[in-house]
Amino acid sequence: MSAQEQTENLQNGEEVQQEVVQANGDGEQVEEQAVTLPPITIRIPSPSCSRTVPKSQDSSEPRNRLTLYPQPTETIQDLKILINDWAGAYWLGPYSLRLPFVAGDDGRGKVFSKKQDLSEIRAGERLNEWLEVQDAFAHLEDEEERVLDIVREPYGEFTARQSVLRLLELVAPAGTSTNTTSTPLALQSGAAIFESVRDGLLSSTAEPTYEEVEVALPSGRKGKGGKKEIVKVKRAVSGDKSHAFADWKADWPSVPLGSLPIAQPLLEVSPCLKTIQISPFNPPPPHLRQLGHQLYLQIALLEGETVTVICSTRGWYVSKSNVNQFDAAPRPSADGSIPAPTHSLVDLLHSISPIFSERLSKLAPLSLEPPALDPLSTVAIPQAEPAYPWLATTPKPATAPEVLRTQLAFLHTGAYGADSVDAARDWNEEIQGIRELPRGSMQERVFREKMLQKVWAEFDQAAVRAVQTVARGDIPPINPAEDPRAHMYLQSNIFITQGDSDALDAYAHLGGDAAMRMSHGKDAAGVKLLNKLDVDGLYMLGHTIVDWQGRRWICQSILPGIFSNRRKEDEDEQEASAANADGKDKKEKKEDWVNVSGGSPTSATSEPPVETAEDDETDSADIDSENPMMIYGLDSERQTTIHWDAATHKLMAQIGTAHRLAAHKVKDGKGEEHEFYASAEVKGLRGTDGRRYLLDAQRLSPVDIEWLEKDMEGKLAGPDADAEVEGANYPHRLVMLRPELLETFWESELKRWARGVADKAQAKKDQEAKDEASKEAGPSSEKVDGDAPATEESGEAVAPKEEQPPAVEAAAAHRAEEEKPVDASVIGDIKQFELRFNPDAFVEQVPPKESGETFLPSAITDESDPSIKAVRDASVFLRSIAIPAVVLDVLTGNTSGLMDGQSLSKHLHGRGINIRYLGHLASTIVQFSAGSDGKEKSETGHLSSLRNIVLQEMVFRASKHVLRELISGLQPETVTYAVSHFLNCLLGTSVNSSPSATFQPIGVSDHEDEPAYVKLTPESLRRQIIEEVQQRFRWTLDEEYLTQGLRKKQLLRELAVRIGLQLAQREYIFDREQADATPVNGDEEKTSNGKDKKKKAKTVAPKRNTTFEPEDILTLVPVVKSTAPSVTVAEEILEAGRNTINRGSIDLGLEFMLEGLQLYENIHSIIHPEVASVYNQYSQAIHQLARVKIQQVAASAEGSDPEQPLGLDVSSALKLQRQAVIVAERTLGVYHHETAGYYFNLAMLENLEGNAQQALRYFRHVLTLWDVIHGPGHPEINTVLSNAGVVLQAINETTLSLSLQKQAYESTLSLFGSAHIQTGQSLHQLTQAHFLAGDMPAALSTSEQALAIFTARLGEEHGQTKEVKKNVELLRAVLDNVERQKERNEQAKKESQDRLKLAKERVGQLGAGAGTSAARGRRLGQGLAGANGGVRIVDPAALQAVAAAAAAANGQQPPVEGQASAAAPADGQEGAPALTAEEISAQIGARGTESVDELVRFIQGQQANQAPAVRRGKNALRGKRRTGAKR
Repeated sequence: MSAQEQTENLQNGEEVQQEVVQANGDGEQVEEQAVTLPPITIRIPSPSCSRTVPKSQDSSEPRNRLTLYPQPTETIQDLKILINDWAGAYWLGPYSLRLPFVAGDDGRGKVFSKKQDLSEIRAGERLNEWLEVQDAFAHLEDEEERVLDIVREPYGEFTARQSVLRLLELVAPAGTSTNTTSTPLALQSGAAIFESVRDGLLSSTAEPTYEEVEVALPSGRKGKGGKKEIVKVKRAVSGDKSHAFADWKADWPSVPLGSLPIAQPLLEVSPCLKTIQISPFNPPPPHLRQLGHQLYLQIALLEGETVTVICSTRGWYVSKSNVNQFDAAPRPSADGSIPAPTHSLVDLLHSISPIFSERLSKLAPLSLEPPALDPLSTVAIPQAEPAYPWLATTPKPATAPEVLRTQLAFLHTGAYGADSVDAARDWNEEIQGIRELPRGSMQERVFREKMLQKVWAEFDQAAVRAVQTVARGDIPPINPAEDPRAHMYLQSNIFITQGDSDALDAYAHLGGDAAMRMSHGKDAAGVKLLNKLDVDGLYMLGHTIVDWQGRRWICQSILPGIFSNRRKEDEDEQEASAANADGKDKKEKKEDWVNVSGGSPTSATSEPPVETAEDDETDSADIDSENPMMIYGLDSERQTTIHWDAATHKLMAQIGTAHRLAAHKVKDGKGEEHEFYASAEVKGLRGTDGRRYLLDAQRLSPVDIEWLEKDMEGKLAGPDADAEVEGANYPHRLVMLRPELLETFWESELKRWARGVADKAQAKKDQEAKDEASKEAGPSSEKVDGDAPATEESGEAVAPKEEQPPAVEAAAAHRAEEEKPVDASVIGDIKQFELRFNPDAFVEQVPPKESGETFLPSAITDESDPSIKAVRDASVFLRSIAIPAVVLDVLTGNTSGLMDGQSLSKHLHGRGINIRYLGHLASTIVQFSAGSDGKEKSETGHLSSLRNIVLQEMVFRASKHVLRELISGLQPETVTYAVSHFLNCLLGTSVNSSPSATFQPIGVSDHEDEPAYVKLTPESLRRQIIEEVQQRFRWTLDEEYLTQGLRKKQLLRELAVRIGLQLAQREYIFDREQADATPVNGDEEKTSNGKDKKKKAKTVAPKRNTTFEPEDILTLVPVVKSTAPSVTVAEEILEAGRNTINRGSIDLGLEFMLEGLQLYENIHSIIHPEVASVYNQYSQAIHQLARVKIQQVAASAEGSDPEQPLGLDVSSALKLQRQAVIVAERTLGVYHHETAGYYFNLAMLENLEGNAQQALRYFRHVLTLWDVIHGPGHPEINTVLSNAGVVLQAINETTLSLSLQKQAYESTLSLFGSAHIQTGQSLHQLTQAHFLAGDMPAALSTSEQALAIFTARLGEEHGQTKEVKKNVELLRAVLDNVERQKERNEQAKKESQDRLKLAKERVGQLGAGAGTSAARGRRLGQGLAGANGGVRIVDPAALQAVAAAAAAANGQQPPVEGQASAAAPADGQEGAPALTAEEISAQIGARGTESVDELVRFIQGQQANQAPAVRRGKNALRGKRRTGAKR
């Protein structure tokens, strides 16, 4: 991107910032009001029962009043939501908020203010729930008290039903065992396991952990001479000391599917009521309804009584009714009096059931204990599709009936019968009405987008329900006489069609059914782009795709007038228009047959429509009769007819500008030209509501002409590139470029243009300089200037010291060329650059029926037109630049997170690469893995993992197409047999090489044909998969890969998640060895050690002869593809925050990011995958900024404190990251690649905050996620192991840390080889682990190996090479000093033995009476004994010699060098200060051996008792901090 473009982006960010600050037009005043707005006191009435509201523990917080601190833009409805969640007001029935009554002149409440809409705010009267809080108190000064009274309102049927729903929320909260009324689409929807991971309940350390320790027991002897006995015992490790890796073994354990954590168990709570149901005596008869009766409710109390509660206008009361007889009279009290109705249903239940009061007090909001689970993990998901786990457990059979579940529809709608059901929602009018809301200010934009996201989410949910109803055959088609494949349906005002059956041959020239399925997918993507662009005046229908049970269904809102005959009305409109139009000729009136309103003044006089009307007036009349609503684009039913409308064309110009589409001419059947921006196949229709709608948006992007010409048939891209496989033709001709690729290509061409302009300007400057400079100085200076960039560029190449394959060198050269800086000052105006695409270029047409041809070649192929040439260049760019760039980024480690096919697909789509290029991607990987001579080699490292993911993704997609054909059209109960047999043929052949299919006819006919899956065999399935891969990806797959190369457990997960299967959770056997090792029948009973054999015998299942059985397929889940766009207003503010941080204003940038984050929460609600992504982005920004500051502290003066505050709110980032994990688990899935990334980021943040135990738990869970999603053998797994090892070092688990680092190194070595830079990084980490473990020789060896790699790959002048070189020098000096000390110790030992020998000889010669000799002996003994008596021995070598002599004299073994050196400071240098690593290295080689002793003490960890782990981490080898290694 050029500098000028970056400047424009920054200016846009500043504009967004100003818009944020000036939201609502109040500017800075809004912020001041938000801070200085006085609190509001809410006065709450008292309940009738004393048990309803428990007494507050704090007497200063009364329960009859609540103080709120609202924002000025919040409404009265927002206040009521806060009130209802408070413990003192949860029980309230319907109520309103009112200002305290003050009498006015007219006897009513005093009028405080009038709004612009003429509404009044009166004292004592009900406040509008949409009234903003600041408007309600606009008449008060800031210092005046603000009070609102809660006033009870009379009941209606709606509020009565709402009271029952509110009671259900209180007594059966979500996530508890009492919540039995929900009816999800599949099992265990929206499950999360974060709390279990956080608390360590998923690891083996949840149970008490034991370790073997050595304990010294006294032998019973008295005195110092008594020896101690060493025994090994098991000691329990307390929970605060145990960690997630305590049971880690060298071989990475794979988690069995049968014990894989899928969902947290429901919270077991005691029910407050036995049952609640709508009384069968409903509805109230007319005479009782006249008396105010609204609803009858039947409640079974835990005391054993069943009561019928009646809701009247005044409240609720218990009637005399019983189960069999209705009596509306109130039941008398114990004293015989008739109680008055209780306004609140909850208050009434408190008064009649003490058990209800007792148990409700243990639930929110009354419970004083913190909730066991985060509310985010239990509350209902409002605006997002919940994730359904791919493994699930069947629910336990219900032990009691739940009648209310069947009555929820009444509680929500109030309909007792079909005649009283309200008409279905008019989805189209709702969507378009919200689109027409004002959007002038920030607040209006936020409200508008919030309502749009809400209605889109509800439309998606309604579409899924409608599709299931239609697919089951419950709804008749609206065109029953046509081909069943062409049937259309209408359900809930949603128009439903089949998206994968081209019954009308509309796509016969492009590939039939396959082209139609692809067309609908591209259409939905185009609708999503247009929804995000949001052009005022252009409307899009509600649009959703639902894939379920092998069928694709297209769900759209109803276009107004699509089902009505508007011909007569159109003629009347034409006559009215003709009567009111002046100065227009007759033919111009005919062109305006659609009564285009709101168009530009020139719309009626545009040349193309006028010419069309003049040439063929009769044909235009025929068009009226055929399609009176169409006003723009190519008529699908009459391929030679083109409609055109000037007003629509003007609106389409905005789309053309946004998507870089060129204005181009298209000829109709008469040879007349019409101008379009998008393809002529994008149609404009005018509904009867007067709005212009766009349909068929699949042609917004141009054609991939290179694929059409080179890959539709013929040679393959894979290993057999020179071979042509018969029949391996691509299934359809509807191949288009992605919008992301067009944007990438446009930016690339912009950079190339900018470099060209800059080069010309520079050349001009150089020529002028040459003319002025001397002839001698010119060439030399030119040579120097030309050589310098080459030297610098060579230092930044991928591998400067090693020859690379030609493909890598070409991709790296192109990348280096694009990343060259450009002088923006010489470019000029960026608007001079023009690059647009013609979406109609190379588009094939429908041939005439009598021609017999498959398709008609495009007439728009003249590449002298820049817009057509741009389409060709973009297609070439995709093959030659975009795909190699993806592989280059993976090779260099710039791309991370590619764990499975889903993450790969998302990454490729983000880079503008279509999935059909998977074969080309695999071929590029082979080229990148070749040697420098171009010969093929096996892939290593990142490329090996990428290749495995690419191949498995091709197998998955081919399998998906095969399975979809097998189960399409089957009955639901037959689908389970088909899916299980398909999985056995694909994944279970190691257990059973020839599984047999099961088919049970329904029995409705004697001639039921066997479905296709019955004939499926493993061999035929493998052939089909190979053929599908050849056709769709142009790659030849080896059959051996299907039998031996598949990662079966991971492929099973992808099939289940992406096709929509829920499997029973059990251990599936994929190979014979696993089957033989699994105990069954008697074997399992033998392993139980004879305990509880009866119980074991009941649970043993017979041995299976196949991996999958039909009962393993629990259900099929609909897969929804929504067209709801992202939130533009929040995106703009978030991007402004990033730009602000990049400019250096960190605090302001983080504030803007928080502002955007809050808008995401407001628009989507918190539980939404987009919100989780924004949480993660903000937390990552905090983490990266923290690392930068830590590096700055490390690079500053030596006296700086590494633990000084960073000035960042890491705790808030941690909280948001935890929420991101929960939201991702519930909306994306527990085992999703994005969830794994969020967990890794959370672990890094926990480590940054110093929470080592939590970080280790998350790292351990990340490894489990990798095992399930990808399996072992991925380079990024080594990063997780290495970071976990660094955290273990911080808690003094050096041995286990060393084990993890060794495992990471061995895996890296096997993946990358011994000379790769990744291996050097792993060796560098291993050096640190050896150093902290005290193994100096091993540390030196690994450091030398790392130095050799860094020197060869990075050069001697690279910073990392210098760092490792210093470590090598330090370690060598340490070992040299240790060796010299060892030699001195040996010499001292020898001298002491000689002296002792000499002393004994002299003692033997002089005899017992020689006093001088005895005195000399006593002096020697006193010297030895005095070593512990305060005599200071400065030289440790001398101390070593004395200790060795004493040991030799006592007949013991001499002490080891490390022990002696450790003992010397303890005795002789007591109280000496600990030295840092820098001081120790500085003293190496100084006089004496004191510094060596200190260093050895440091290495052996004896400073751990004197200094905390933080200081030890500070004193470790260079380049390491406690925050862990870079990812």
